[in-house]
Amino acid sequence: AHTTSSPLNMQRAVSAASRVARTVATQSKASGKRAFSAGHDTDSGMWQNISIGGFVFVGGMCVYEYKVHMDHVAHGHGYDREANNFPYMNFRLKQYPWSCGDCNLFDAKCMKEKC
Repeated sequence: AHTTSSPLNMQRAVSAASRVARTVATQSKASGKRAFSAGHDTDSGMWQNISIGGFVFVGGMCVYEYKVHMDHVAHGHGYDREANNFPYMNFRLKQYPWSCGDCNLFDAKCMKEKC
């Protein structure tokens, strides 16, 4: 069986990381610029396009998830208080401190029925 946490694999990963670090350090010394600078070079346009594409993708996923949610709600799969009225859902050790102590603060339906 192949495991990723064996000492040999860890040694290879460390060796590869150190080679990359040496290469980056050598290139930055030779070019006179920092290797990971945010200067106006040829890569900045690529990263700007990637960022714009990411925003478009996330926006599209938001619209899609909203549509899926609305389709789900339209089919009547919402929460039904009468069908899901289990005794453990109204378990209280003491009454609430407002006028109708058995109802939650913003539960208007319960307030109308019990108070």
